[in-house]
Amino acid sequence: MKKEILYAAKFIMENNLVKGSWGNISIKNGDKIYITPSGIPYDTLKEKDICVVTMDGKIIEGVKPSSELPAHLEIYRHREDVNAVVHTHPVFSTVVSIVAEYIPPLVEDAVMILGPKIYVSDYALPGTKELGENVVKALKDNHAVILRNHGLITVGSDLREALTASLVCEKTAEIFLYSIKMDKINLINEKDAIILRNKYLSAYRQINRDVR
Repeated sequence: MKKEILYAAKFIMENNLVKGSWGNISIKNGDKIYITPSGIPYDTLKEKDICVVTMDGKIIEGVKPSSELPAHLEIYRHREDVNAVVHTHPVFSTVVSIVAEYIPPLVEDAVMILGPKIYVSDYALPGTKELGENVVKALKDNHAVILRNHGLITVGSDLREALTASLVCEKTAEIFLYSIKMDKINLINEKDAIILRNKYLSAYRQINRDVR
């Protein structure tokens, strides 16, 4: 679990999804949560720094966990299909968090991997229970949610799926921002969006898991 988190930390840095020690990553394994610590830059992160906590937030191993632990726990409590959470601060998704209520169904890969619409959650201060509640409400059954004036959270059945969702959401946010400058936007209709999403959940995700 700890090695997977170190790999993911390197991944989100190399893909310009975070800067410094911002953002956080967690994996759920049984009744334990492995999560990045608070305030340690990813390029200096070691296995011993990774925190292990219970579903109640009690620290078992490591230093102080990320301040966004409450949001991670809230997601795990409400989504039994989720075993990994990735929180990043990518540029285009963050711009969407400022100017829009959601990203509509624009392109097939986003609809399949993320969900028909990617919603922007209501604003709440970081590290609060309210933020976690807002995130869960806007996430619904999707694999991505954009946090108002903040950043992006993606989830997955494993860490690779959550990381893939981060890249796809950031690309889709960029496409969306370019699109709204145009006179006309052609959307995928709701019926087809649901078909595409179900196709991914039932079959396609099984052969598209490795982001390495």
